Amino acid sequence: MKRLSVFLSLLATAILLAAQVKDDRDSLALLENKVWKARLPENTQTAYETEFRDGQWISALLYQGERHEMIRSYVLLRDTLEETDSGKKFKILGLTDSTLVFRYLPTSLTIGVGPVEFTTDNSAAGQRANEHRLDSIWRRELIWNLGVLDKSGKPMRDTSAIERPRWVNWGEDLERYFVSQMRYPEALLKQNRAGYSVVMFTVDTLGLPRGINCLTSTREEFGREVVRLLKELPHGQPCWDATGRRMECLYAVYVPFLPQHYRDRLKADSIREEEHKQMFITWDAPARFPDKNPLAIRNYIARRLKYDPSLLGEKTQTRGVYSISIDSYGEVKETKVIRSCGIEAWDKQVIDIIRSMPRWIPATNSRGKGEYRDEYYALPFIFRNDKRLIAHTAEKHLEAGVPVCYLNERGDTIVPYGKYRFCQTDTIRRIGFVYENKAHQPRIICLDTEGKKLFYVFPYDNGPDYAQEGVFRITDEEGRIGFADTLGTVLIRPQYKFATPFRNGKAKATFSGSWKQEGEHRYWDSSEWFYIDKAGIAQ
Repeated sequence: MKRLSVFLSLLATAILLAAQVKDDRDSLALLENKVWKARLPENTQTAYETEFRDGQWISALLYQGERHEMIRSYVLLRDTLEETDSGKKFKILGLTDSTLVFRYLPTSLTIGVGPVEFTTDNSAAGQRANEHRLDSIWRRELIWNLGVLDKSGKPMRDTSAIERPRWVNWGEDLERYFVSQMRYPEALLKQNRAGYSVVMFTVDTLGLPRGINCLTSTREEFGREVVRLLKELPHGQPCWDATGRRMECLYAVYVPFLPQHYRDRLKADSIREEEHKQMFITWDAPARFPDKNPLAIRNYIARRLKYDPSLLGEKTQTRGVYSISIDSYGEVKETKVIRSCGIEAWDKQVIDIIRSMPRWIPATNSRGKGEYRDEYYALPFIFRNDKRLIAHTAEKHLEAGVPVCYLNERGDTIVPYGKYRFCQTDTIRRIGFVYENKAHQPRIICLDTEGKKLFYVFPYDNGPDYAQEGVFRITDEEGRIGFADTLGTVLIRPQYKFATPFRNGKAKATFSGSWKQEGEHRYWDSSEWFYIDKAGIAQ
């Protein structure tokens, strides 16, 4: 009987202690991470506020625009606040989610000690503003390096030489992933408990998180949620070094847990989901060749292909169809001949060129967490029995102003490298345009398929003059203007001081005149304008 009595006494004590711990936790949830403002008489010229955060009691006196802070440590024992350094105690007389009342407990008889009442803005807007404040404080106090890190955990010195990890819907910023996909721990959401976690992990060569390490977390529940989300993260694009090889790297991310922001997100998600039910949305994006020009794939093959068109005999052209399988990392996974062009060596060349292609931008599905996916292409390619020249450059990109050479289908150099500079023509089928190889005001030259210079071209809109009604403007050494057709035939020899493009079979021309300036606008001025037809006859 005595043993039973002792057991019941211990059990009651345990229940009492458990209830006390629960009460303390509930009180802390109401007390912490808020700015409590004291209610003072209306004529008082001072303001007093206090905050309980991370085991610190921060009090501030605001007087004549100056802020005087006092920081000390504290513990909460049931309904009593105790300063750990001084031992001073304060009795909590009332505590709700928006009010706090406490009174100092003196150790000796003291006159005039009364309760102090504090309030805080617990509205949705007030909580939102407070969470912004806490988030900025926590970010400022972080001691961890964030983002892409080397294997030692230090920021990479030169990330311009690498391609950093990225994910379909989140780019390089994984914080957005966690904030948009988290499930807030239910008990902490009810208590409005804010906090954060910092997690570090390895992004392996498959773009997957490995070696997850939660560096710090204000609550264990927050850390567990971050780890759960990382385990569910679809693979992203890994780190790529300057040579195009995959490499491992570390990635560290700060994840804020802000209850009011979480509620706002749930509401916005619900509205967006209803809107999407009424809309047609394309979630898929196809794989894309690095050069976004729709003809870039064929141009890439054409610039590298060497073949003898005379093997076609009397045929004007032949056509082959080739498959390209692009994996979820943008790399060519497989390629084969679907329909042969009829000459096996040409098919093999195309297949080899496709296999050597640079990495594509992979296909994506942006629904939910988003994912990269494999994609399959069927590529038709036409081998033509005609003369043409293909532009080549030693520079990384074929763009205006870089030195070029032009090769024919057999790979013979027709226009030597560096003689001219590129001017928008990557394939010369009848005529093409190049810049002179000089630094200052290079003129535009028209070439034929033999690489022969035909004439200078009138410059317009940072390139050669546009062909209108089948003709465009040309110039001579003195800058006089004439006209040629799109086959390179000179229709009107250069002779005019100024001439406009043809419209409705006529062009406006003059033998004399000058440039005039009106504000930022320059224009041709002449008192002797007349119209000409395409034979150069005055109208």
